[in-house]
Amino acid sequence: MSERTSQPGEQLVERPVALPEVAELAQEVAALRDLFQRRLLEDQARQRMYDELYRQLEFARQGLVEEFVAPLAREILLVVDRIDVLAGQGAAGDGDADHAANLDSVRAELLEILHRRGLREVDARGQEFDPRVHEAVARVPVEPGDRVGRVVEVRRPGYALSDRLLRPAQVGVGYLPGERRS
Repeated sequence: MSERTSQPGEQLVERPVALPEVAELAQEVAALRDLFQRRLLEDQARQRMYDELYRQLEFARQGLVEEFVAPLAREILLVVDRIDVLAGQGAAGDGDADHAANLDSVRAELLEILHRRGLREVDARGQEFDPRVHEAVARVPVEPGDRVGRVVEVRRPGYALSDRLLRPAQVGVGYLPGERRS
């Protein structure tokens, strides 16, 4: 190997490059490549560790929701049920519209607080009866058609917190009068 050098006003002169310099440069390049690969592997391991930590934190957060929010939500839903009963009694009784409006306002506010915490109502009306999310409390006679085996009335709504059922919807399920129970 040779190296070409020239100074201003001089002719181009070739001088041989020492093999030890090439070997030294190759060692430096290999060392830098090794360092880069080690750092890359360390960064990948660190990212896997962060991902696992975030997964565990999400799991712990869900556990806290189930441990603290779910029981509180169940109790608040009982208050909402009592408000529904009082609103129904007020509408059937003296007809005090302000009283019913105040109760509806309190009910809506309580449900809004729960919705912000992840509570959602279980869709029931018109759905196929599903014992995992519905509690049949009545059989309702229906005409022949597609309403047999479906929820035709909701007596008390059901609620879920995230993907966990807090309480099933209490429903009336349609049946054909005269059909035998099996």
